[in-house]
Amino acid sequence: MSRMWWVRGRNALLRRRRHVLVLAVLAGGALWMTVQAWRSEQRDGQTFLGDLYLNIGAALIMTLLTYLVLNPLFRELQTATIIEHPRLDRDALIQRVGQSREIVAILETFTSMLEGPYTTRFLVALRFALANGAVVKVLLLDPDSPAVRLRAEELRRADTALAINNNLYHFGKLQQQLTPAARSRLQVRLYATAPSVQMYRWDHKAFISFFPVTGKTFDAQQLEAFVSTPLGEFVEDRFTELWETAPLPDLDACLTLRVCLWHSGTELESCEARYVRVDGTWFISGADLVRNVARHGLSGLSVVLDRPEVAGEAFTLGEADELEPPEVYHRALQLFRAKYGLDAGEDTENQVIFNLVTTTTLSRQRA
Repeated sequence: MSRMWWVRGRNALLRRRRHVLVLAVLAGGALWMTVQAWRSEQRDGQTFLGDLYLNIGAALIMTLLTYLVLNPLFRELQTATIIEHPRLDRDALIQRVGQSREIVAILETFTSMLEGPYTTRFLVALRFALANGAVVKVLLLDPDSPAVRLRAEELRRADTALAINNNLYHFGKLQQQLTPAARSRLQVRLYATAPSVQMYRWDHKAFISFFPVTGKTFDAQQLEAFVSTPLGEFVEDRFTELWETAPLPDLDACLTLRVCLWHSGTELESCEARYVRVDGTWFISGADLVRNVARHGLSGLSVVLDRPEVAGEAFTLGEADELEPPEVYHRALQLFRAKYGLDAGEDTENQVIFNLVTTTTLSRQRA
């Protein structure tokens, strides 16, 4: 609880840093001018320069007081200009995202903007925003979390995990097309707890919707509001909490898994693998894995994952297509195809999938 209040307090200060800076400059300027006027009077008696300092200082004080009075009024005016939409206005969202110059933020289970006829246009809008210097932050629900099963029931959509993995595929393809500078501003993370709210933000405004009991958020009523309003601040605080507690730090971690291969107690090499999870079971693939299996065979070959949730565990490799029941393998293959586009001319080695079975602790493995 204390961390939550600290995060909210820090966010409030960051949101108002421009106001705090303006107030500090006005107050500092008024104080300096007043002191200079007093020193001029003490040194030379009342002079033109002293009068000038005094008048400017008084003007700054009046400006400061005016700012303190009017700023809350502008804030109330922004709150009063909240616009209701019967559903997500996708055409308007694409246009505004493409014009963004500071930040684009998405909080969703998965975004339908990367489905159907909107996919190409939305990706182009994101590229425009990144080219303008904006930071793009995306929070999607972890496709293997308990929350995703609940959302699938609420959405009445059995392939929610598939849709999230397909979102990751599109963001991964977009990342490959960007310059290094723009690539660093495309940030994607996964969260594991239901946020109960959806947000599409562009610079200082956002479309906001609360998750309906049944149905999709983009078909529910949307509120278009400034982020500086109480509603916007509430959703932004929720976004920040989920962002800072997300277990994976970036898009690369969402798409690739660092693994260390062992054979009969001897470390072979570290490499990167593609991965999905089905009901907690890891499935991995990659050319380096295939090469080591061809060289050493599955017997005696084990894997250690560079992930905190499985720290200290070692796994053996199994052939996923021999699993019982076979539906588990077919589900893993389905998720791989959604996440990595394996049907789009992928090489054969990356289509060989292994399932991981826990066998030992890491200390025993090294012994």
